[in-house]
Amino acid sequence: MPRTVPLLLALLLCALAAAPAPGAEVGISDQNAATWSDARVRALGLENARLVVPWNAATTEPDRVQAWLDATAAAGLEPHIAFEHARGTQCPSRPCTYPTRAAYAAAVRAFLARFPRVRTYTTWNEANHVTQPVSDRPETVAGYYEDLRAACPSCTVVAGDVLDSGSYVRWLERFQAATDSDPQLWGLHNYGDVTYGRTTGTDRVLAAVPGRLWLEETGGIVTLRGAGGRVTLPSDEERAARGVTQAFAMARVRPRIERLYVYQWKALALDRFDAGLVRPDDSTRPSYAAMLAGMRSGAAQPAPRWRTWWAGQHLKVKLTCRASDKRCRGTARIVLRTRAKGTKRWTARLLATRTYRTVASKGTVTLRIKVPATLRKRARQAQYRRVALTVRATTPAAEASKVALTLRR
Repeated sequence: MPRTVPLLLALLLCALAAAPAPGAEVGISDQNAATWSDARVRALGLENARLVVPWNAATTEPDRVQAWLDATAAAGLEPHIAFEHARGTQCPSRPCTYPTRAAYAAAVRAFLARFPRVRTYTTWNEANHVTQPVSDRPETVAGYYEDLRAACPSCTVVAGDVLDSGSYVRWLERFQAATDSDPQLWGLHNYGDVTYGRTTGTDRVLAAVPGRLWLEETGGIVTLRGAGGRVTLPSDEERAARGVTQAFAMARVRPRIERLYVYQWKALALDRFDAGLVRPDDSTRPSYAAMLAGMRSGAAQPAPRWRTWWAGQHLKVKLTCRASDKRCRGTARIVLRTRAKGTKRWTARLLATRTYRTVASKGTVTLRIKVPATLRKRARQAQYRRVALTVRATTPAAEASKVALTLRR
């Protein structure tokens, strides 16, 4: 029987030989630089790490950010930065202020200049939560999104990132109405779903937004305390482990979920929020075993890395084979799709049909496609541009996979 190539993988050439199920990239979101040197973290085989920082972190806490980035680099992880409120903000109490667009734009440009290694960002972390000054200002965050994209056109930017609580779907709808662009990447913290064994919150977000979805925080809450230290979710490590399992299971059957980050590695003993995979005393919880099982079962597999970029008159697409012996071959069909602002009709033009073949010593191949002058002009003039890739892999045997990528340059 042929194995189906995972539909959600951004530029895919063939499936993992041992894992026929669709899969998402997996990472951990954690604030502690020491996390990434733990052998148990490295045993998970992750590719991504996520850090939440104040929007003005480039000037207020650059040393802390640099230490975290150095630790993730040493662990071979790709960093993902999510901006949020400044230190000292006490929303919903005072002070509860948010930056002007000019201030936000200047701050992110300073961050980009200081930390050029980071190429993946979230506009604003958990933006609908009452602790954030933009909780009822999706239009403001939509402006920040435009400013961040303008500051780094080649970066991957998560547009709206919300918690599955309150009027989060309406928040996303207001965000979309406030922007003239076409965001295709969204973030969700689906703690409600994974804690209570449901899927409704995640499915509502998938129905409300186009494109891809990242579960930027998910997993199992062990203990949750409210204001004054009052326990609002009693401690239960088995419930937390079930939450991790639920997160992996949801990603398995929803191909638009492209990436998930389990939060977190470890909390301190008196923290109000504890979703740690290990206890404050550093001993391993059942949640860690659940995550390790999810990684090994094929419920969510690290995705092949991809890259696509314009280089003068050429388009380059780098494909990475994830088969166990790194030997893949097949045919790739690349189409340029454009759409003008104010219209709903996409125009498609075939760029190339290419055969590809990788060898065990490398496992990657770069397709270099010449883009005719007329199509380059059309792409520059279009408001929205995408490269659609159809892959038919013959080794390993696989069905066709069709995916699209929005070009930002």
